[in-house]
Amino acid sequence: MLTEEIRRFIESSEYAFVASADGSGHPHLAVGRELHVMDDFHLVFEAWFCHTTMENVAKNPHVAVTVAAPTSGNGYQFSGVVEKTAETAILDGYAPLEEPGMPQVQYRLVVRVNEIMEFSSGAHTDQPIGV
Repeated sequence: MLTEEIRRFIESSEYAFVASADGSGHPHLAVGRELHVMDDFHLVFEAWFCHTTMENVAKNPHVAVTVAAPTSGNGYQFSGVVEKTAETAILDGYAPLEEPGMPQVQYRLVVRVNEIMEFSSGAHTDQPIGV
């Protein structure tokens, strides 16, 4: 379960990482802002995800989301399943700074958290802290 302490930590974080993998297990890591707690078991992640991330979660919805404090590197890792995706913004092709291949759609991912672990660069276990 996403405790109040974990909620506060997530809401105070500037960015989070989402690890996905394609159908053959090839990993991909994305970073974004706007990670929020929807309820006791769901995270909502909104970002201009690249095509690789969206293709991966369409084929393999299992992801890991990590939030860490920039100074200490400590935080939390959430393992879960993307239950829902939605387009929340679409560029119209007019922005003068757009480069070919850049994301044109902002997505919202709703992730059901199945497991929470502490995330640390120091000594730690990979034992779940509870959901």
